[in-house]
Amino acid sequence: MTRVFVTSNRMRKRDGELVPAVDLRPAEKFGTLTAVFDHSMDPSSDDDMRMAKQRLSSFNDEIDFILPSGAPLATLATGLILKQMSVQCVQVLEWDRFTLKYNVKTVAL
Repeated sequence: MTRVFVTSNRMRKRDGELVPAVDLRPAEKFGTLTAVFDHSMDPSSDDDMRMAKQRLSSFNDEIDFILPSGAPLATLATGLILKQMSVQCVQVLEWDRFTLKYNVKTVAL
């Protein structure tokens, strides 16, 4: 099953309730959305980095995607974890605000 690993699951309060800050539903056409870092996680925390590594442990560079979102530190940490896992390249989803769709870019690590 193909997955889209969202680097940071940003949330905001609306009417006292936490809701996603960005509508990522268009990315679901590429696979199941999976957060690497939840909104409450901090990449500078050892425990949170361990959790992120665990979430990425099943990343398959042939079929899965990375969706950079939210905190730049979370995106950087995700890339570093994948590099430690000896992943050579990743398929990255990049939002095009003019066509309102995601484009796939391949990035060598």
